[in-house]
Amino acid sequence: MQLRQLHYFSRIVEEGSFSRASQSLHIAQPALSQQINRLEEELGVKLLTRSVRGVLPTQAGLAVHRHAQLILKQVAATPTIAAIADSGPAGPVAVGLPPTIATSIGLKLLKVVSEQFKAIQLEIVEGPSQFLANLLSQGKIDISIIFDVSAKEKVKVKPLVSEPLLFVGKLGTIKTESTLSLYDISSYPLLLFSRPNGIREAIEAAFASDGLTPKIVAEINSPNLLINAVQAGMGYSIIPSLGLDQAKEKMKLDVIRLSNPNLNRTVFLGTSDMTPLMPATQEICRVIEELIYDSTLKNDHQ
Repeated sequence: MQLRQLHYFSRIVEEGSFSRASQSLHIAQPALSQQINRLEEELGVKLLTRSVRGVLPTQAGLAVHRHAQLILKQVAATPTIAAIADSGPAGPVAVGLPPTIATSIGLKLLKVVSEQFKAIQLEIVEGPSQFLANLLSQGKIDISIIFDVSAKEKVKVKPLVSEPLLFVGKLGTIKTESTLSLYDISSYPLLLFSRPNGIREAIEAAFASDGLTPKIVAEINSPNLLINAVQAGMGYSIIPSLGLDQAKEKMKLDVIRLSNPNLNRTVFLGTSDMTPLMPATQEICRVIEELIYDSTLKNDHQ
């Protein structure tokens, strides 16, 4: 088996067509077909099937494609790692951050890496926790902050912190400094994250367990827009502690803790079993842990 065969095969899967793959690879289509035939013979399985929609990978083909991507990624990083290995951790590291966490530590992470680890090529992928967990299990990213760790194969997780969900409103609109119960806020107009969303599900489950129904007036899937809407007085919301940039946002918001003990979420740091835990990946994990702990400690003291 040769690396070029894996490269050719991956390109065919991505393009969904032998002809398009041959054009992008600048290889004659008969030669490309011959290389794939050899690869299938060496592996002893059928990797591709033809359909009216083009070329599709078989189940074995999907597995080989995922593995090939990891191999090709590591091979591509080898020259960089070899050239600057003596200067410390080096190479590409892809990190997944859910929007509420990206708001809290994303810029800080970029700054630390640019200042302290110049040989690390950091890629940040922002998206919902479930989406990032899937990327992690497929080996498409190296590290991710995730919240739902159920039934995830090929992922190692480490719990970092349990953060409270906070009730927030426009500055001066919540007439208390003590905690509030779900009953207390059941009549407030709420702006909540759109489904599917782990925070939204936790909020609805907590209300339901108390025999209450939240008064939802709008659903928003952007944390920044949701905060802006609350600041504009369009409603109230329930937001994780790390989702608030405390130094900036608390001056414009009333922030109150809720008395319901179930309204919190655990933040996990996940790493992929599909890729080796390189020194660069280990350093980024350490930095992320420190940033999460620092942000949590800072929020607890405000």
